[in-house]
Order: sequence, then structure tokens, then C-alpha cells
Amino acid sequence: GIRDLVRSRGLGDVYKRQLYLLGLLVLVLGLTLTACGGNQEVVDNDTPDNTVENNTADTNTENNMPEENEPANEGDMEEEPMMDLSGTTVTFWHVYGEGDSRKVVIDEIVADFNATNEYGIVVEALDQGQYTDVQDKVNAGLTSGDLPNIVQAYTSSFLDWDTVDAVVDLAPFVSDPDYGLTQEELDAIYEGAFNDGMTLDGRRLAWPMSQSANVMTYNYTWASELGFDAAPTNTAELKEQLCAAAEANAADDNPDNDGTGGLVWYPSASNYLSFVYAFGGQELNADGTAYDFTGDAWVEAAMFVNDLKANGCTFETESYPNPEQANRLALITLSSTAGLPFYASAFEDAGNDDSWGFLPFVGPDGQTAADAFTQSVGVLTATPEQDLASWLFIKHFTTAENQARWIEASGYLPTLSTTEQYLGDYIAAQPLYQTSLDLASEAQSEPQTFPAWASVRRAIDDAAALLYNPDLTEEDAMAILEQLTLDAADYVEEVQ
Repeated sequence: GIRDLVRSRGLGDVYKRQLYLLGLLVLVLGLTLTACGGNQEVVDNDTPDNTVENNTADTNTENNMPEENEPANEGDMEEEPMMDLSGTTVTFWHVYGEGDSRKVVIDEIVADFNATNEYGIVVEALDQGQYTDVQDKVNAGLTSGDLPNIVQAYTSSFLDWDTVDAVVDLAPFVSDPDYGLTQEELDAIYEGAFNDGMTLDGRRLAWPMSQSANVMTYNYTWASELGFDAAPTNTAELKEQLCAAAEANAADDNPDNDGTGGLVWYPSASNYLSFVYAFGGQELNADGTAYDFTGDAWVEAAMFVNDLKANGCTFETESYPNPEQANRLALITLSSTAGLPFYASAFEDAGNDDSWGFLPFVGPDGQTAADAFTQSVGVLTATPEQDLASWLFIKHFTTAENQARWIEASGYLPTLSTTEQYLGDYIAAQPLYQTSLDLASEAQSEPQTFPAWASVRRAIDDAAALLYNPDLTEEDAMAILEQLTLDAADYVEEVQ
């Protein structure tokens, strides 16, 4: 519990940690803390590969919650006094600048907390630029001591900083009988979001603010005109519809749209991983101790996309595929759910009133999936009072009511099943958001189990490009994936 942490960690530990960090300066400066690269559909810096942002996963139940996060008995520490947090000040670094509606909402929620919290805590929220800027500043602060208490970052960044003992384990806070979450609150968290930020040994280094997902954008009206009454539910139906759209454009009187009509495919990690999940694959080996990309799903997903390409049912674009979607040059494009307003603008610009929406990726047996991108915050170690105060603000910021306010400003997806009840007016004003919301419980977070995930993810980008070749055999694909697995092991070894 919290009091155990207070007894075991005095203020002297802060100075011990600083000396320890100085001794590991070389390691810190060598950490790879860059966001994953990509050049498709850039609209939101929260996406790990900068794509236009993203199975059936039920909300958590008592049976699938990790034991360390189960609420403790309220009487366990009733003889201990509550910690005095009056006058405690914490800083919060985030990535939303002036003029951004998301910053406005953060400032409002911070002001509400400062005015109403019963503990006397004061939070100061500061914009620090992009994710890479935050990473660089924290990296520098690990040696200078100029660090925030709460920081918004990728989970892989928290794993990096944890290698120098700089990140607070939030698990004891989550389960604390006085300051933590109730079982009902825990049960409301979607499983994919809840599992994000966990280490192999059960520590919680990050907490989900919201999420987005990599999904398929689908034109219902055009599909109906092509003879399809429903969206595809498996890969056989997906291929049939994509190829029918490509054939329709090839057969019409407009030579300018020949070679279009099917799926706009960009071989990124996000897109490849989404199909791998739908095919039943994962990035880790059976016991979760290493990356392993040699499972059948990895080969089958690659071969499926190559079959589409060989049949003329995919094509590439040089920029965002929103115009292709809006002008019936593509039946399906791939996007983040946060790309909704950009698609809406494209359809409006094209004067197209077709009905469209978001779908999950589908597998051969009807399994569905969406690669989730979680917007996370974590706490960097300071005094016990500041650590607890930081958690209490995070708890406040991520209540269902405040998450709804955040979503209305950001267009992200919730991490709580209880948030939707507060989004009625927003959905009425943005009806297409419902197709995003329907995917929230299906989102599957990438397992950023090791600090090397940023480097591994870039390697998946490279492998996806190599795999996108209709002449590739299954043996060729396996050779690429075996090398990817070896490379991933090297990256993990480098940062341990």
C-alpha cells in the first residue's frame, strides 16, 4: 500500500536516485527515445508511426484483473494516518500547444482539480512540444534533476526511463483502499487499455488517458451499388468486395481511375500489425519473454495482402488517402479513428454524400482486430507526497466524466465503458463518431513489453515493406520474419 511505500522510501532516496542516475549517464544518453517513423497519412502525433490514426475484447471482470490491482480490504491500514498533502505542488508535461483544443480542456480540468481537491494539491500543466521533445527533455532532466512529476509519453519511453529507476510503479496507488480505484471502476476499463503500461513483473509504469485505433474506412453506399448489402466479415468477403471495386473502376468510361478502386495499402507497422492481430497473431512468444514474429499469422497476413496486390485489388498513394476514399477511387482505406474529421472534410470537398464509417480489420475466420494507440501518462519519482499527489490528479483526469470532456476536444476513443453515457450530445453532433466508439472495446494495444519496442517497431516497418511483394513465397516471408525476430532480440539485448 501507499504507507508501505512511504515507510520504505524517505526523502533521502531521491538523492540516492540522483547519484544512481549520474552513474548511469552513458546509458541514459544512449537510450533510443524517438517516435517510430512513417510517411503515411500524417495527422496526429500520438500515433507511434505517425499514420492517420487507429478481438472482441470485453471490459475487465473480476476474474481477469491482475491480482496486484485488486482493491485491498479497507481495514488493512486503518490505524495509519492519512498522508498530509497540503501545499504539495506537481508539474504535468504534455504535448498539446497553444491553440489546440486539447490543451484548453487540460487547462480546464487542471483548474477544476486545483479548486476542488480536498488535499490542497496544486497541479501546473505545461506544454513541452511534440512527443520527441518531451523525451529529449526528460532524458536531459535525468541528469540535471529538472524533471516533471507527471509526463505524457509513449509506454516504451517509460520502459526506457525505468531502466534507470526513474518511474513510479502505479500499481500500489491503483489498489490502495484510500486513494485507489474501486472494483467497479477497474471493471469499466477496457482490457486492451488496462494492460498497456504493465511490465512482465506486474508493475504499472503508465496509465491510459484515452486511445485511438488503426481501422478500415469503408464506403457503405458504393459497396451497396456494387451489390454488397453488408460490410465484409472475413478475408474472403474482404477480397471479393475490394476486387469488385477495382474491376468496376477498370470497366467504366473513365481511364483516369484505372488501377484504383480497391484498398489503398501502405506497408507500415500499424497496418501490418492490424492484419496480424485479425489473423490471430501476436508479437511475443508463448510465455511473453521475447519477441517472436515467426508464427503462422505473420506469414498468412503478409500473403493475403500480396494476393490482393497480385489481383490488382490494392494500390498506393503518395499522400493521405482521404481524397481517394471520398472520390470513389478506393472502397477501403486505412486510418486512425482520430482521422474522422479529415475524412469528413474530404467527402464534403468532393461533394459526396455517400455513407461511410470505420470497421475493424478482419481475419479468415471472422476474427476482428484494431491496433490501438494509447495516450498515456506516468509519474517520475520524486517525494512520496508528490508521487501520491500525481496519482490523485491522474485519477481525477481519467474519470469517465473528464474523459468525455477530453474526447470531445480530441476525437479519441475512451478507455472506460462508462464514458459513453456522457457523450450523448457529442455523438448527436458527430454521428460518425459512433462507428469509432463501437471499436473501442476491440482495440488491442501493442505489447511494449521491453524498452526496445521503438526500435523493434521501426524494424517491423522495414519488414512490412519487404513483405509487400506479390512474387514472395511463404519461405521468403518466413526468412524475413526470422531475421526480424533475431534483430528484435538484438535490440532488446542492447538496452537491458
